[in-house]
Amino acid sequence: MADLKVSRRTILQGMMASAALLTWRTPYSAMAQSRAESLVPIGESGPNSLDIHGVGANRPSYAMAWNCYDRLLTFGKKTLPDGTMSYDKDVLAPELAEKWEVAADGMSMTFHLRQDARFHDGRPVTAQDVKWSFDRAVTVGGFPTFQMKAGSLERPDQFVVVNDHTLRIDSIRKDKLTLPDLAVPVAIVINSELAKQHATADDLWAMEYLKANTAAGGAFKVETWRPGTEIVLSRFDGWKSGSLPPMRRII
Repeated sequence: MADLKVSRRTILQGMMASAALLTWRTPYSAMAQSRAESLVPIGESGPNSLDIHGVGANRPSYAMAWNCYDRLLTFGKKTLPDGTMSYDKDVLAPELAEKWEVAADGMSMTFHLRQDARFHDGRPVTAQDVKWSFDRAVTVGGFPTFQMKAGSLERPDQFVVVNDHTLRIDSIRKDKLTLPDLAVPVAIVINSELAKQHATADDLWAMEYLKANTAAGGAFKVETWRPGTEIVLSRFDGWKSGSLPPMRRII
């Protein structure tokens, strides 16, 4: 059991560290001002999928998820000794959930969603979307399901819709990693109504559609994607889960 706890902690902390490296929302703000609100990062490879829950999603795919999708929570920020802005894995901050409470016995957590949050298509973000997204993550298998288990998030019946803007998570065990696990890149909130329009009897979670399309509401939206060549993101000015990024376009 001790080895299992160490393994889960290592996995989660690795994911939190990766989040700080993947984002374009904050660390590049100074650079953006000198590039007329545009950024052109160049790399050896781009995303191989727009779905972080898909099998074999690569590191650039995680960057897309981090910037295009929201989670209930995010990490706080800190300034490193050299002046670089970084995420702080020890501090949790609101994203789609503007506040949350943990039951006195530690066996449930209640999240209150901001009521002004919208997906890129203008549809309001609801607790039903959060539940569908988490049900998906714990069900599809592979790394997403393994990552959710790192915070003792294992079964769809743990995610309970209280009302349109309130979600409760029932714990299967006390776990101090549950809240941080909701802030890592995997715990995205998907526009479930849009995704379900593209689901089939053989693809209940719209894996094929979301591999090449987003159903998101994060700070950036995908304008165009030519796999292996170029992806263009534009800022979503309707984003309410934080301060708008200074960059309007990323190529």
